[in-house]
Amino acid sequence: MLPIGQVTRPLVLIREDFKSSLKGLLLVVFWFVPVRLFIFISIVCSGPAGAHGGGLNSDGCHKDLKKGQYHCHRNSGTPDTEARDDPPRHTPYSRDLYSYHSYPANISTGFYTGMKCPTNTDHVVSLKDAHESGGFNWSSSKRARFANDKSNHVPSCKRINSSKGSSTPMNFFRKSGDGRGMDYKIKNRCAYVEIYFKVKKKYNLSFTNNAPEVFAQCGIAVK
Repeated sequence: MLPIGQVTRPLVLIREDFKSSLKGLLLVVFWFVPVRLFIFISIVCSGPAGAHGGGLNSDGCHKDLKKGQYHCHRNSGTPDTEARDDPPRHTPYSRDLYSYHSYPANISTGFYTGMKCPTNTDHVVSLKDAHESGGFNWSSSKRARFANDKSNHVPSCKRINSSKGSSTPMNFFRKSGDGRGMDYKIKNRCAYVEIYFKVKKKYNLSFTNNAPEVFAQCGIAVK
């Protein structure tokens, strides 16, 4: 039979080993597992926004650091389907944006009809047409340059100018004889269309709001 001291010592060691093992088990259960679970939940819940770098701004948008594109995430977490490179804002049209300095026509014959009448100066490509065809992205100085470019100015009978407004050639031709107001005959149709075409090309404006057949009738191809 072993002395008491020789039996007690191993029991103490066993008890200490058990305590150490228990601490290790508790550490795994109460710290390691929750942390791993938290990381897993965070990855799953992050959705598509977690697929690329860049935090969201106040509008819910950011720049994808991998693709170099700017896009937005809707409230549902679904990315906007149209990825774009920091697009310009479409400034709503206002005549005041163009700083036009009006001046009298100093001629008593209207360009469009060839008739004698009280006249004023008209923009062949109207300011609104230009704005909606690309001018919304221009600087203030370029807008002013366009508005005061005399290659886009013609003398017009005041009543015809009011009827034309911001119309494209197709709509202007329709208004001239639709019976909904003052009907008139546009005499210089192709001369008008040619000026319109040259001005839009000069300022790299879009023709998407124009009917190609109107230009084709005057031997002009719009691409």
